[in-house]
Amino acid sequence: MGGLGKTTLARHVYNDDRVQDHFDLKTWTCVSDDFDVIRLTKAILTSIVAGQNVDNHDLNKLQVELNKQLSGKKFLLVLDDVWNENYNYWVEFSRPFEAGAQGSKIIVTTRNHEVAEIMGTVPPHPLKELSDNDCLAIFAQHSLGPRELLDEIGKKIVSKCGGLPLAAQTLGGLLRGKRDRRVWEGVLSSKIWELPEERCGIIPALAVSYYYLPPTLRQCFAYCSLLPKDYEFVEEEIILLWCASGFLDHKESENPSEDLGRDFFKELYSRSFFQQSSNNTSRFVMHDLINDLAKWAAGEIHFTMENTSEVNKQQTFSKNLRHLSYIGGACDGVKRFGNLVDIQHLRTFLPVMLSNSSPGYLARSILPKLLKLQRLRVFSLCGYHISKLPDSIGDLRYLRYLNLSGTGIRTLPESVNKLYNLHTLLLDDCHQLKKLCADMEDLIRLHHLKNSNTHSLEEMPLGIGKLTCLQTLCNFVVGKDSGSRLRELKSLMHLKGTLNILNLENVKHIVDAEEAQLDRKEDLKELWLRWTRSTNGSASREAEAEEGVLDMLKPHKNLKHFCISGYGGTKFPTWLGDSSFSNLVALKFEDCGMCTTLPSVGQLPSLKHLAVRRMSRVKRLGSEFYGNDSSVPFQCLETLRFENIPEWEDWIPHGSSQGVEGFPKLRELHILRCSKLKGTFPDHLPALEMLFIQGCEELSVSVTSLPALCKLEIGGCKKVVWRSATDHIGSQNSVVCRDASNQVFLAGPLKPRLPKLEELELNNIQEQSYIWKSHNGLLQDICSLKRLMIGWCPKLQSLVAEEEKDQQQQLCELSCRLEYLELSHCEGLVKLPQSSLSLSSLRKIEIRNCSSLVCFPEVPLPSKLREIRIDGCDALKSLPEAWMCDNNSSLEILCILHCQLLTYIAGVQLPPSLKRLDIYGCSNIRTLTVEEGIQSSNSRRKYTSSLLEDLLVFNCPSLTCIFSKNELPAKLESLEVGNLPPSLKFLEVNSCSKLESVAERLDNNTSLERIRIYFCENLKNLPSGLHNLRQLREIRISLCSKLESIAERLDNNTSLEKIDTSDCEI
Repeated sequence: MGGLGKTTLARHVYNDDRVQDHFDLKTWTCVSDDFDVIRLTKAILTSIVAGQNVDNHDLNKLQVELNKQLSGKKFLLVLDDVWNENYNYWVEFSRPFEAGAQGSKIIVTTRNHEVAEIMGTVPPHPLKELSDNDCLAIFAQHSLGPRELLDEIGKKIVSKCGGLPLAAQTLGGLLRGKRDRRVWEGVLSSKIWELPEERCGIIPALAVSYYYLPPTLRQCFAYCSLLPKDYEFVEEEIILLWCASGFLDHKESENPSEDLGRDFFKELYSRSFFQQSSNNTSRFVMHDLINDLAKWAAGEIHFTMENTSEVNKQQTFSKNLRHLSYIGGACDGVKRFGNLVDIQHLRTFLPVMLSNSSPGYLARSILPKLLKLQRLRVFSLCGYHISKLPDSIGDLRYLRYLNLSGTGIRTLPESVNKLYNLHTLLLDDCHQLKKLCADMEDLIRLHHLKNSNTHSLEEMPLGIGKLTCLQTLCNFVVGKDSGSRLRELKSLMHLKGTLNILNLENVKHIVDAEEAQLDRKEDLKELWLRWTRSTNGSASREAEAEEGVLDMLKPHKNLKHFCISGYGGTKFPTWLGDSSFSNLVALKFEDCGMCTTLPSVGQLPSLKHLAVRRMSRVKRLGSEFYGNDSSVPFQCLETLRFENIPEWEDWIPHGSSQGVEGFPKLRELHILRCSKLKGTFPDHLPALEMLFIQGCEELSVSVTSLPALCKLEIGGCKKVVWRSATDHIGSQNSVVCRDASNQVFLAGPLKPRLPKLEELELNNIQEQSYIWKSHNGLLQDICSLKRLMIGWCPKLQSLVAEEEKDQQQQLCELSCRLEYLELSHCEGLVKLPQSSLSLSSLRKIEIRNCSSLVCFPEVPLPSKLREIRIDGCDALKSLPEAWMCDNNSSLEILCILHCQLLTYIAGVQLPPSLKRLDIYGCSNIRTLTVEEGIQSSNSRRKYTSSLLEDLLVFNCPSLTCIFSKNELPAKLESLEVGNLPPSLKFLEVNSCSKLESVAERLDNNTSLERIRIYFCENLKNLPSGLHNLRQLREIRISLCSKLESIAERLDNNTSLEKIDTSDCEI
């Protein structure tokens, strides 16, 4: 049952401080009906790798990366709202999770008991309806009603909630702040309670909550039925759609429409119709039952197509339809839109691209037909592969909202200037866009022009300053010569949010900067000023001109975020450090190559984040940096980052004479690639938790007075001071040391704090053949170590000194916790020490680019080891048979890459527990197993019982057969070379330049779900029989230039969800 609080309970667990401290990382993913393994894997990866765009649609590569990110880490994953009952989908999706450390947890919320049985390894925890008393507590919390009303009427209302916390919460929001008894009694006695739930499909308590909304709010809420279930949205996105649909055009309201929309949104949120996303606090979602309520309220004039598996089925729409949304598919053809082009009163056409979904294709014949729907107010092509917009777009005279974000358009057609009612134009992520329409000044009702990440845009059109209603303008590109001038900003007094001014080197007259009047734009919160460096003209004249321009671009004091990039002046304006900028929170300076000093920003009262990058002429930081004031500088600063300042030599601490120290709240300090910096950094940083120093050879790094430090990364630093650290760095749990002195970890200076050390990375320790001597007691002090990474140590031969007689016993002190071991670029390592395979908790080993490694010790693997990855070990001749024949082995994943002397993987059999085997770029490998001299039937039975499910063999030109008996494992599900067994689910063919066909027919491969073919220049045809594969969901073909049309091969296949034929001439 929905509304019982499954997601809420999971959210409380997820956000609990104890849970936060227990796991290395955690992530929340909403699954919903569409169990798309690629989309979900990308969503998890995006959440883990913060700030990086995961733009990859290859499941194997995505899972390899996710495996890497999770490897050896204890993680918590919440999969919310799961409906998938296909066990095989779950197996395919869950493979990367096996790389996590012991103690990792996955929480699944679902209404379906079958799902719980399929995915669970422990009994499910079913939630029951709440008691009336518990529901009353929730109701009271949200209604804030007086006690007498709660006791007399509230209890009776709650008794109708059926024990559902969502119903109690929503009804409480409905009566929030209402003290009139008649209102409460009206809710209690409403006829809507008598609606039979089984007939309308809506819980009566929710229907009551909707009925008592004001009419304007009902209209706005019903429109939200267009949002797919579990879709995460931002407030502005919904408000702009409401504006475009005319729901906020109230003449009696004195507030602008966007302000009224914010009030409406806040009201719906307070009544629990919207909820904050568990994954991103800046986004919102609607509960499934609330979404059902919206669809019930909207009736047949709204319709949402959520089933992407039916994109090829003929659709028929009601003649009364006014608003349509749908989840964009990989290839949306004519059938999907059915008779839509005949519905002349359609107001909204809104494809919704789910986060982390692939760009889609829209049939060419559809777009011209859609542009004949003259009544459209909202029109979106967001996320489609479209390079040109037809001129007929200008015929949509009622259009108020046009979303072209993420498309490949290069120019806006001139006819766009005929859209006189246009309120919102969205062009975000149009990376190919070079030019806007010339007469854009005619769009006098335009309020929002969003053009972030339009890096190819050359200039703004002349006359853009006449768009005086503009509130949003992400990028203003200063034109050359006859192009738009900076003074056009003068009239745009209502700009809000973020403004990015680019190509400021094109400003020819300082008066243009003055007339831009940035200091009068009080609603701007974030400002970026960017120059692109010129190779022409006098450097001194450019510097003087740019100093004058920047001086005139003083922003309003309400600004919160400010960045100056590419500035060519030699000094910064005096106003920059003025304490009157009391709202400034973040400040960034980049590529200001002519400046010799930084501005005096130490007295900015609210500054929390400061970053300085690529300032090539700065040599010292002194009193001018802190400000000429006796008060404490940088009182609120929390993060400070210096990067690539090659001439910086001195950092003079504040307070050496005044006795006033700075940075009292600094939590994070980065000093990266400042090669000439000498001496020390400020030595009294009481709040510093994270310290990162790279490529500062002359800097003395002392951690003797950093009491709060918990994460430390040091690289390329020859002067590291650890002594007297006994009382100060005991809380540290992560240390990375690169290019350090050979004795840093040998003499035991870290001994006082090592019992809490969980992660240790050592790089570029040039002369050492071992890491520890056990006689100094160091091994006893690293009993919590979980992850050990050693790289670029050319003479390394062992972890513990060879002179220790009982090295294995000494290393057993590591055994209790170490889960992940990585050795890379250790050219002196000839044989992996036997001691390294005696670590009983070890779960994963990675050996990379150890070019002298010949063999591994002939001993069984640790009982918990699940994954081995060997890459670039050119001297490796064989793998131990002890690994292959160990019936107690837990090894499930074996990846061998670029090992050129290997001719086979196993002599007799693969490890009995092995599930996945990847062989990549091994030029001499001939077969995976040789079975030389083996005649007994026992060995054969032993092999054929293998659990192997996934097999990849790629770029192995000497391969003559896969297995010497020419037999495939019975459980094999994924094969990327060789025969195609009937149970095959995933087929990939990659870089086979002479291949003309994959297989003649695939009629018998009824389990096949995905086909991928890349870089097969001579491939002419796909196998016949594809139309009979009812499980086939995805086809991806790239760079197969001779491939002929595939349409006839796919005719009548109704299961396909995604088709991608990039760079194929078909």
